[in-house]
Amino acid sequence: MKAALYARVSTEEQVEGYSIDAQRRAFETLVEGRGWTIYREYLEEGKSARTENINKRPVFKEAIADGLDRKYDILVVHKVDRFSRKLRITLEYFDKLGKAEVGFVSIIEQMDFSTPWGKFTLSMLGGLAELYSDNLSQETKKGWHERRAQGLYCGLLPFGAMKGEDGVPMPDTREIYLNSRKTCNYEGLQLAFQTAANGESDKEVAQALNATGYRTAGNQGNRPFSKDTVRGMLQNPFYIGQLSDGNGQWLKAKHQPFISEELWNQVQEARERNRRAPRNHPGKATISSLTGIIYCWYCKGRIHVGTSHNGKRRMLCYNRSKGWDCPQKSALLEVYEYQIEHYLETFHIPEDYQARILEAHKKLQAAYDDTEKEQARLKAQLARLKKLFTWGDLSEKQYLAEKGNTLERLRALTPPETKSRALERLAEFLKNVATAWKEANQEQRNKLARQLFDEIWVKDKQVIAVKPRPELKPFFQLSYEEWLKKFELENPTPPGVATSLF
Repeated sequence: MKAALYARVSTEEQVEGYSIDAQRRAFETLVEGRGWTIYREYLEEGKSARTENINKRPVFKEAIADGLDRKYDILVVHKVDRFSRKLRITLEYFDKLGKAEVGFVSIIEQMDFSTPWGKFTLSMLGGLAELYSDNLSQETKKGWHERRAQGLYCGLLPFGAMKGEDGVPMPDTREIYLNSRKTCNYEGLQLAFQTAANGESDKEVAQALNATGYRTAGNQGNRPFSKDTVRGMLQNPFYIGQLSDGNGQWLKAKHQPFISEELWNQVQEARERNRRAPRNHPGKATISSLTGIIYCWYCKGRIHVGTSHNGKRRMLCYNRSKGWDCPQKSALLEVYEYQIEHYLETFHIPEDYQARILEAHKKLQAAYDDTEKEQARLKAQLARLKKLFTWGDLSEKQYLAEKGNTLERLRALTPPETKSRALERLAEFLKNVATAWKEANQEQRNKLARQLFDEIWVKDKQVIAVKPRPELKPFFQLSYEEWLKKFELENPTPPGVATSLF
């Protein structure tokens, strides 16, 4: 018998009897005593079992999937609440393991839940686990309420703060070295508020912090600052000695202010001026020709449209605009539009394409001379797969994979003559697309671009790759092959033509 261990410990449960090592030792003793072999240990740290979304517990999800695939025979846990503290989750996944003929053992409860009595006991233990979790949540909330009543902060401390010896927050003056300079996060906090008080935007404050080397703290993790994290910091009354009562009101805190009330007011007034200041672009968002399909080659993020000081549209990397480290340079929209236009002008469908497409469809006709018969066979296969899954002869993973493959083959059975007519119409459309692009306005160009491309990738001021729509890919592939032949004969690369095809 192959046995697998699922061991879990949340952040709050690092105590004797719940540690990962303790659960592993108990598992190894059990396996040795019963003469089983160890298949694998699924270890998950820092995850709560109270959630009903198992995507938040990736190791648990993997352990269940492997069990349903019969990669092991017995799933072992130290205690039922290691598995889940939600009765619905407990019952649902034990039911799935049972149908896959995978046993389950809880070491502490000493129960084998594959028996009828074990299943009844499982329901009781699962309910108790959920009751404990709910009670723990209520007790935690009561503790937070009491701390707030005493003026003490609850939760992870924000950037620039640390816990003092008496548990009261104080400035984080622990020394760190950034760019070969000794500093501390409290100085970074002062830099943020001073920069904002000088009238700089949230994005510019984030850039100033990132350039100096500071990184976020608390529940933000150790990441570069963005305009969103800066906004939250500049609006947090914690820094002037206040804390939330949990109901949207602010109370005087036990900790001392981190910044002066005067500096706080200056920052709020400056941010309000920035908010009301007239912008260089119209208030209503406009659609550009490449909106929604253009991406940054460096960070793989989206490119957004803005407006330069002279009123021209400029394309900006969204991640860089938030203050993240991305070297993507902005460029005028017309720079990219010119390259797309030039690319469409060079788009060429070979003269012998009609003969090539007819030859391809002769092969299709020979392969699918009895389309209706093949469709009936595949539909019958889908029905059989559903029965096998219902009977438990196929796992959910196997069923979905087989069903997907069969449906894909069924969709591919379009009559060849229908494909031929559709491709001929598309070919005619593509012959005139460059002219349509030149004459269209921004909104029309965007609709046209979305009909042609799934993605357009840019690096600084150059369009370097395009990904055509799936139904158009054969045409773009033919054109690209023709372009490569021409490229081999004529150098250099024609200016403004995308040099890669996805």
